[in-house]
Amino acid sequence: MRELHGMSMASSSNEQAMHAAVDWLVRHEAATLSDADRQAFEHWLSKDALHRTAWTRVSTALSAPLTTVRNLQSQAEGVHVQAAMQALFRTRRCRVLRGALAIAGVGVATALVADRLTPLGQVMADLRTGTGERREFTLADGSTVLLDARSAVNVRYESGVPELQHRAGALLAARSFAGSSPLRIHTRDGLVQWESGRVMSRIHADRTEVVAMDNAVTLQPRELSQTVLNTGEGASFNALKLERLLGNALNRIAWQQGMLAVDDWSLAEVVEALQAYFPGFIRVSPAVSELRVFGIFRLDVQELLNTLTQILPVQIRHLGPLVSIDRKNAR
Repeated sequence: MRELHGMSMASSSNEQAMHAAVDWLVRHEAATLSDADRQAFEHWLSKDALHRTAWTRVSTALSAPLTTVRNLQSQAEGVHVQAAMQALFRTRRCRVLRGALAIAGVGVATALVADRLTPLGQVMADLRTGTGERREFTLADGSTVLLDARSAVNVRYESGVPELQHRAGALLAARSFAGSSPLRIHTRDGLVQWESGRVMSRIHADRTEVVAMDNAVTLQPRELSQTVLNTGEGASFNALKLERLLGNALNRIAWQQGMLAVDDWSLAEVVEALQAYFPGFIRVSPAVSELRVFGIFRLDVQELLNTLTQILPVQIRHLGPLVSIDRKNAR
């Protein structure tokens, strides 16, 4: 119990340091620091190693969206850009962010563009990727985590064994050895655990999807009994419901090779997969969202959109960062 209490205190200290770093960055960008404020900031920074680590993580994580916001300053009134800039830093308070942007007017577009490059709600995650980015991370015990585009994971260690808190997107976690304790992935829907080998996990709006690539994997939905997936099997689950994936579940992992393998997916599901690779917005008309798609495609958004017009009765319109997919007009 004493060890758990210590971990809780450490986690709280880390969170407080991150929040303070966000607040300091807001004040820096707003150019409201007096000489006394600057001295206070330097004192805060030098007071604790946690503060320096938090400052580095926050300023690095927000560099890309900040650049986007600054580049848009010439297109909007300064007060609007400033309001969007301030809201940008407060992504840990999603409701506040949305409220400030609504008042900011043109700031809505500013922050949305920034979010399409770097998911603003995930800038504090331990491991993360931006739009169109895949990246592999090596953990302290030698396990690896490959993240798909627009994915986010937090990592904590229990007796030296990493536990993954899967927050967004998709991951492929691998361990080549059988450790003293199983690897675990926590999602809002439940727990995934296995001894060794590779496991894919993907977060959807209403469910978690898991595929066992090499060895058996145990799923524990929050309100259901355990289920075991054998090699090559997959399942989709939330807290109250679990369904086995039909067809070849391993096709769900084609993204690690930069491919999209589609076996009787709806067009809406295809677009959901594409959206992580497109720095804009793709709208699918309800009239065509349930059209069925089959095939193996490169994860090249423009190429795949062009292919869709050849295999489905759809037409695609480009309006700046917005792509609209609708039923093809009859001639």
